[in-house]
Amino acid sequence: MRKAFEIWLIVFGLACAGIGAAHLFGGQATYIGGGTVNATMDSDLRFYSLLFLAYGLAFVWAARDIDRRATVINLLGALFFLGGLTRLLAWAASGAPTWFYIVMIPVELIVPLVNYWALRAITRREAPESTPG
Repeated sequence: MRKAFEIWLIVFGLACAGIGAAHLFGGQATYIGGGTVNATMDSDLRFYSLLFLAYGLAFVWAARDIDRRATVINLLGALFFLGGLTRLLAWAASGAPTWFYIVMIPVELIVPLVNYWALRAITRREAPESTPG
């Protein structure tokens, strides 16, 4: 299960990094359902895209040592979960997004929880038992 989880984290991280890179270099045209944006919004979107690229690479880095980087993995997962909540905030403030982003909301809320419990199971199962005394 450990190796499968490591591979999953790497694939997930590379997917996030790839999405970030596509948005960074492709601009608004790479957003599903996105429209024309002004220079200020283009600047902001590309700025945040770089952060998402780095976020994905952080997952790849963390996957290489699950035991020592478990806290980092959980923090990255918490950020992804909060990102899903911010989509709900945007929906409430601005109206429903395109279908793709509606589908992404449960993904962004469920994946971090599954990762948390999988990581917890892996690190607990393989943790050395403490001896009394």
